[in-house]
Amino acid sequence: MIKTIMTRFWVALFVILTPVIVVADALPVRLKDVGKMFEARDNQLIGYGLVVGLRGTGDTRLSGFTEASLGNLLRKMGIASTGQSFGSRNVASVMVTASLPPFVRKGQKISVTVSALGDSTNLSGGTLIITPLMGADMNIYAVAQGSVLVGGISETSAKARYSKNQTNSGTIPLGAIVEEEVAVTMTDLHNLTFVLNEANFITTARAVQAVQAAGFKGAKAIDATMIKIPLSDLDSTDLVAAIAQIENISFVPDSSGKVVIDSRSGTIVIGEMVRLAPVALTHGSISIRVTDTEGGGGAASALGGGGQGAAAAAPESIRVDESENKFIYLNPTSTLSSLVNSLNEIGASPRDMVSIIQALKESGSLVADVQIL
Repeated sequence: MIKTIMTRFWVALFVILTPVIVVADALPVRLKDVGKMFEARDNQLIGYGLVVGLRGTGDTRLSGFTEASLGNLLRKMGIASTGQSFGSRNVASVMVTASLPPFVRKGQKISVTVSALGDSTNLSGGTLIITPLMGADMNIYAVAQGSVLVGGISETSAKARYSKNQTNSGTIPLGAIVEEEVAVTMTDLHNLTFVLNEANFITTARAVQAVQAAGFKGAKAIDATMIKIPLSDLDSTDLVAAIAQIENISFVPDSSGKVVIDSRSGTIVIGEMVRLAPVALTHGSISIRVTDTEGGGGAASALGGGGQGAAAAAPESIRVDESENKFIYLNPTSTLSSLVNSLNEIGASPRDMVSIIQALKESGSLVADVQIL
């Protein structure tokens, strides 16, 4: 039996000099892709419903609210209760959520997400029965119904169980009909307001310059996200066309200077403006293994002939493996590709890169905002 007692990765860092940073060419984007009109916002909807038609994977009797909800539904449909407990596992209580986009009219359809509320294990093959969806004001804005699509698989037999992805939640594409509209009203009667998705003074300043260059001279930035364009600059006879023209204006946003790390999967995403100063480092590992010697059972032998006592456990051997790594001097240029090539030169796996990037950040040689998920 082999046991891994300790694995240690260490990085020795010596910061030499910070290179000159040159901004790489970036692709332009539309204003519509990085922002939206201030008044055009989504609204969240939620509802409680029942999914029927399951194959014995619904809620058990422990979820008492499912039986109570089913009883209330049947009474409203004119079916009197017999007083007996409902023992079927073909029904599950679910929460239904949706996002109501702006400018959606009555009769249009939106997609919904269905999630198990009780102890149901699988919603595959189920059908959501009519479920009102309410907003934060507790008014009904849509009604959902339809077959639930589940992306996971879950099968159980007497001796084995197989599951893949999530099976107690699913979606109903275009499964809700809008019953009430949410009017989009302009609070500012003198300006058209655009809001960027992320607060960034550089991006906002560049967006204002692009809007002004397109003929809307009165455009100005209010803060790191908000841009106001006077209605006097627009063609009052065709407001929709003017808004479409503004949304189609292209400009180059500020490049990202972040390193995003998902420590669970080892995924690393590096932004364009991340820079690495020239640095000398080494990356190595030490592993210690404890193994049983050949022929040793690990447990004491039974009493043998001649009245001898139990034999002692077989001795163990210890082996220490330490890779020999030399210092590597990295002298990257001011491009993202050079940083990636420099990190690949170390020869570490993506999971090891997590520790290396954290150490580079602590040393000050990595110029970036490191975000760990």
